[in-house]
Amino acid sequence: MAPGGRKKGKKVPPGPVADKPCHNCRRRRLRCDRLLPHCAKCEAKGVDCLGYSQIFQWTGAVASRGRLAGQQSSAALYTPARPTSARSRASLSSVSSLSSASPASSSSASSAASPSVQSSSPAFIVPSLSQVEEVTETSEAESESEFDAIYGFDNEIDDEHYDDDATPVASCDTQLVCTTGHPLATETSTPWVLVDPLYQDITSNHRQYLAYFDARLSRDFVAYDVPDNPFRNLLKFTQAHPLLRQVIIAASASHMYNRSRPWLSLDSLDRGLGPRNLLMDALEAKHQVLRMLPSALQSIESIGGDIVLAAILFLINVELIESGKHNWKAHFDGAGKIMKLLGPVSDVDESLRDYIVSDCFIYYILESTFRPTSSDSHSYFDSCEALKILSKTTNSYYCCPPELLEIMLIAARLSSKKHDDVVSADMVTAAGAALLDRARNFDVLPWARDIAINPSTEQDPVLSRFRVATSHRLAICLYILNAIPSVEAWVGDGLADTIFAELHQILSMIPDDDTNFKATAWVTFVFGACAKTPEMKDWVTIQIKKLMLESPWGFLYAARDALQMLWNVQAEGMPMTSWVQTLRDLHMDFLII
Repeated sequence: MAPGGRKKGKKVPPGPVADKPCHNCRRRRLRCDRLLPHCAKCEAKGVDCLGYSQIFQWTGAVASRGRLAGQQSSAALYTPARPTSARSRASLSSVSSLSSASPASSSSASSAASPSVQSSSPAFIVPSLSQVEEVTETSEAESESEFDAIYGFDNEIDDEHYDDDATPVASCDTQLVCTTGHPLATETSTPWVLVDPLYQDITSNHRQYLAYFDARLSRDFVAYDVPDNPFRNLLKFTQAHPLLRQVIIAASASHMYNRSRPWLSLDSLDRGLGPRNLLMDALEAKHQVLRMLPSALQSIESIGGDIVLAAILFLINVELIESGKHNWKAHFDGAGKIMKLLGPVSDVDESLRDYIVSDCFIYYILESTFRPTSSDSHSYFDSCEALKILSKTTNSYYCCPPELLEIMLIAARLSSKKHDDVVSADMVTAAGAALLDRARNFDVLPWARDIAINPSTEQDPVLSRFRVATSHRLAICLYILNAIPSVEAWVGDGLADTIFAELHQILSMIPDDDTNFKATAWVTFVFGACAKTPEMKDWVTIQIKKLMLESPWGFLYAARDALQMLWNVQAEGMPMTSWVQTLRDLHMDFLII
């Protein structure tokens, strides 16, 4: 071959080069020399080189030139289109068809359809329609919102009352994913949206669970989910405190898993298995929390006592969401010790601390009702005044006047008193009778009217609070009669039957869609423990399933098992002083909140 005919090779630029063209040359379809740190062509033309790394663009910005001049960017206006009927039915046909991949892997798979955006970008999140969907046979699956499809809300759980026309997103202060409804959105639109810079360094898998906590789980910790829900403020601390982030992820994943488990039958209280990836994410996050907790306790002064206490409270909640048995006790004892170390409020706001401490105190009172209490435990709770702490949290999830909670605690302590030369049986009976009169004569109406917030989700919040508080008052009266049997002998058997009938009437008046319906779990358990006829026991079973639909927490299954055990003891005719003492003798170590 002639020397002049040799094909010239590609000229290699001197120095280090990038593995892809710069953004300017790629957009102008020019051959880039890929020089680092800036393209030589851009410098020669006097153009600012945009470089080779990932760039971020403002969404909703107005174009200054071109065919879209004067129009806004549509990136922030994307709402995934509703799937067709056939696609909805296919995706909801079986739990076994659920993808076992994590949400992060689902997002990377979806990125194949959008090559213009890198799937590895930490600033984007792509929703996957098949991650947590729950089985449903209803023909209205196509009318569910995209949020329901992502998080597995089905038409069987119709008490969540999600608005089909609105896409639930995080609050403005802690927005994880920015998306609004747009009538022109189609399936061909890009699903990528920018997120709050506070969360862009968190993986998309974790961001999904934080978004679920913001939109759904945080509602379970207050009576009314108002915009200033104090528990939602925990999200802003999740990036700086991995311990808090992991425990919120564990709680959200466990809650999502319970919601996605299908019922074995319409009249059954048992559920099948849910998506495996949710369970694995929950267990992995819980393992990370337990691994980080010892070092956090050693450096509690630098991290902050409020952050550590919040993490332990949610670790208790994780156990209650999973089963409500055994494991929560060790965490609860640790929470009592940490509360002794709390100093002045530092990073978290005072309202958040009040609600965290209030929840711990409510858990302590409810734990004392069915478990034997020792005199050398819970020294912090014993040294505190219940009214002072509980009166600060009028929007507490439990929806019960502090005075009634105090009566409940005193009754639990009286029932655990051992008779000796100092405290006689007559003294305990007299004190119990005085407590019973105090509970029966307590007026809940002023407390029900004392509500500073105006929830939009409740038509008549005063009536709702009055009914639930009345049910607590009657249940506490039944508890006193059974926890201190000598009091029932003192007042007569007829009073217990009268209170039982009144409690059944007031519970029947609380609708399933009442926001405060979730606060009747302990009341329903006490009513079920006092039930004697098969009709009343069947009614209690239906009430427990309604509670499971409203709040899929595992402690409800523990309550069902305890009731079944009590009913079996009654059916066998075994001698029983009182069902409260029987529960304590069984050492079931369950907690009903």
